[in-house]
Amino acid sequence: MRLKQTKLGLVLFGGWLVIILSAAVILPRDVSNAVAYPIILLIAIWFLLSVVALFFYFYMAWKRVGAVSNKAAYIAWLGIESVFALAAVAGIVWFFVTPS
Repeated sequence: MRLKQTKLGLVLFGGWLVIILSAAVILPRDVSNAVAYPIILLIAIWFLLSVVALFFYFYMAWKRVGAVSNKAAYIAWLGIESVFALAAVAGIVWFFVTPS
């Protein structure tokens, strides 16, 4: 595994931690819309960046199929990863888009 890929994953994970912790600290219990909108915008932008990073991760992983020695296991594992990542993204979008 290359150091560049590890840093990208840590940056994405750390970004989510920063967003969630800053929202917990900054937002008062009686949230005003003036404070909530910038945090919601930041979360939406970071979510889109995470989806793009996941897309590039899986794109590069599927391009490496020809270079691995155990193709069947690699394809099976990458297929499972892809399905669960797609389900997670779709679940998050469904949770926030559908009315409760």
